[in-house]
Amino acid sequence: MKTEAIPTPIKNYKAERNFNFWQSTVAFSTYALLLVCILGRFGSYFFFFELFSHFAVQCLGLSVFLMIYWMLFRSRMYVIALFSVILNAWLVIPWLQTETSSGTADIRVMHTNVLFTNENYGAIVEGIRNEKADIVLIAEATPIIFQHFRKSLGAEYPYQYMVYTKSHCYNVIGSRFPIEVDHTAVTANRMMHIYANVKGRKVALVSVHPKTPLSPTWFTLRNERITKAFELTAQEKVPAILAGDFNISVFSPIYESLVNKTGLHAARKGIGIFPTYRNGYGPLMIPIDHLFTNDGFKAVGFHTADIEDSDHKAIVVDLQFQQKKP
Repeated sequence: MKTEAIPTPIKNYKAERNFNFWQSTVAFSTYALLLVCILGRFGSYFFFFELFSHFAVQCLGLSVFLMIYWMLFRSRMYVIALFSVILNAWLVIPWLQTETSSGTADIRVMHTNVLFTNENYGAIVEGIRNEKADIVLIAEATPIIFQHFRKSLGAEYPYQYMVYTKSHCYNVIGSRFPIEVDHTAVTANRMMHIYANVKGRKVALVSVHPKTPLSPTWFTLRNERITKAFELTAQEKVPAILAGDFNISVFSPIYESLVNKTGLHAARKGIGIFPTYRNGYGPLMIPIDHLFTNDGFKAVGFHTADIEDSDHKAIVVDLQFQQKKP
């Protein structure tokens, strides 16, 4: 009796091989994500590790997806993903817990990084004018941008000053209130240190824009610059504001350390995360533009605004005095 050979199930074999490859890839990604999240907590020691810390929101979303994925397959790998969920949720959730802010603002402050290559001067001016801030801080301004600001908004912001910060970039302030410049701090630290007379009260304002920490040297320089800015603001005896593009996110361990050490208050805390960079990248954006205050102010409003052709969203903060007028 002649028997026929049973054909090899080639298609099933290929499908199984592809599935096993996919499962191995997802398993590797799950372990790699946990490693990235853990290394981010050591960002105080090495610039590359800190880069991981800025993406806590994105890592949380990915880790939740991976946890659900492994649970559907009834794999114990879900435990590895769960560790990532817990670590990132611990970082993110406090920024999602919004509190009701009440009260009338005494001053509105706007900070915007307009991008030094931005030649859409009309859009810059219009974006600033639309927010009707009392004090405007512009990062990555150039002398040409400053000239357009003075020409178009000089009547609205008659008190102006410009400080060189790095490369081709300057920080500019425009104020509706009279200002007094601390030239010593400006020269020593390449940061703006201003006193303004706001509704009969003396207010201190510090603005900083350090280097992007993409190398060990720049990492050190950035940390030194923002540490000095935090300390300068914290030692003020009058209501004080610290604002700028810090090139550091709210999830960085260095950020956490500076806030805890100085006791300054993040204006967005209790209102939301409000990512600002890189504008146009949707869920990949991170919050690196900040405004802090000492106990002299309370934030009663915080929102972001688009400045056309800039890679940053502007931040606009409404502040209320918390100290009695002397």
